[in-house]
Amino acid sequence: MIIHLLVLILKITTDSFPFELYYIETYDRYRLVRRTIRRCLSEYPHEDAYKSALCELDAILTPVIADKRVRSLVKSLKSDWQIFKRLRGILENKDKNSKEVIEGRMRRILSFLERKAATSKKYAPLVKQIKKFWGGLFHTYGHDCIPRTNNDMERFIWELRKKWKRMTGCTRIDEWIAFRAPTGIYMFNLIGSDPPLKGLGFSVDPAEMLSSVSYESYRQCMGEYEGKKG
Repeated sequence: MIIHLLVLILKITTDSFPFELYYIETYDRYRLVRRTIRRCLSEYPHEDAYKSALCELDAILTPVIADKRVRSLVKSLKSDWQIFKRLRGILENKDKNSKEVIEGRMRRILSFLERKAATSKKYAPLVKQIKKFWGGLFHTYGHDCIPRTNNDMERFIWELRKKWKRMTGCTRIDEWIAFRAPTGIYMFNLIGSDPPLKGLGFSVDPAEMLSSVSYESYRQCMGEYEGKKG
């Protein structure tokens, strides 16, 4: 009972790919604590409540640390963490490598994961997901204005909504997304100290941009918007 209880406390109940090693680090701390307890027991000469408490703690920790299933899961998770860390490091691209470099590294790790999946089914879902989204994984490394993660995309949409509401007073998502999103994104790229359009080599001076658009083009675009409403 104690074994299963502590396993649940540690939450070492899955060999899925972890984002952090918090529970594994907890398990390692338990091992360190038990080692310290046993050293204290070997050097403490008195038979008193202090020594009894240490013996009780040792009796609780030992079954968990000695459990072969828990040890196996810990070893497996540490191995998976190294793979996940390598994959995450490639996609985070802290060294600001080019799109071609990132794609090449991903091809190598994908080949590695495919070999792992041939002998262990737990890697198959990861391989499947990478292949499924391969076509859209690398655009952000060629264009910094494209959000890299779901969180970045949600933040971009939130900023767009905030600015669009300030410009138009419109609060209905379906309305501005369906009929005004192109204009909203266009205006969004003009706002801020470092607008994405400037990084792509386009002018962000409003007067210059407005003067480059003819009245006929403007009326044509407005007609298309009105047509969408209809």
